[in-house]
Amino acid sequence: MEDVEARPIHLPARFSLRKGAFVVGSCLLLLGGMAKGHGDYHDVVERLLDELRADSTNAALRYQLAEAHAGHENWRECLKELELVEKAAPGKHPVGYLRGFALEGAGWHEAAVTELDAFLLKSPEHGDALFTRGRALAAMERWSEAVASLKKAFDLAQSPNADLTMALAKCLAAQGKDQEASAVINRGLKTVGNTPSLLLCALEFETKARRWDDALGRIAGLEKLAPTPEPWMARRAALLSTAGRNAESQAAWRALRDRLLALPNLERGSATNLQLLREARRALGESSPAPVSAPPLPPP
Repeated sequence: MEDVEARPIHLPARFSLRKGAFVVGSCLLLLGGMAKGHGDYHDVVERLLDELRADSTNAALRYQLAEAHAGHENWRECLKELELVEKAAPGKHPVGYLRGFALEGAGWHEAAVTELDAFLLKSPEHGDALFTRGRALAAMERWSEAVASLKKAFDLAQSPNADLTMALAKCLAAQGKDQEASAVINRGLKTVGNTPSLLLCALEFETKARRWDDALGRIAGLEKLAPTPEPWMARRAALLSTAGRNAESQAAWRALRDRLLALPNLERGSATNLQLLREARRALGESSPAPVSAPPLPPP
């Protein structure tokens, strides 16, 4: 039988750390691929339960069921299935990793670290386990340990994804290591491309470091990716003002105002665009026109 203990397991990107100083997603995709091939969560669970009724001691099927529960954030059912997996086939499946993943997802961070520490003694280069451990440590604000775990995962990954990149950068920033955090983000951008989450993170660091031209470049990248450019035009104008580049800021606000005024009435009248127009006019020292109201109805 294949030794799956050493094989990394990749769980859905939609997992997230809800507690702690920042929010990041989980690793890659395994269950997403399974769901596409076999239907959604409930279909997958029903199929596996049907198979287990015919073969109740099949640990591989039960491990898949635990993964399915984890993919739906049904942590308690995942943990229950993992107990049965370990009883049926001790050491044959990476139960320690998935148990640590479920504990972290449920917010039991200390227990998750304990579980993952034990798992990593046997599989010290399991990148997903290191990533999950780092998230749990970050949730407890144990920044140095979190950085060590995440950095090892980052170095092991040939192409670190956006979630891992941001997790490491945020932990470094929490230690005041903004320059290292920015370097991590830049590596991530080279690896995975201009993803909005990484661009936003880079913008945050570069604004804090007062690297205005770099920050403006990030805004330009985000504007290209956005469904509408107007919010980022406002962000650019505001950043230029913060940088003390007042003439450029005023020109940017005028460009935004003129663009908004040229939009069709319905589009210009959206709540977002009306607010942006007010911001532009306020920055330009213009008074907003009084709202148009219908004349009173004539008496009957």
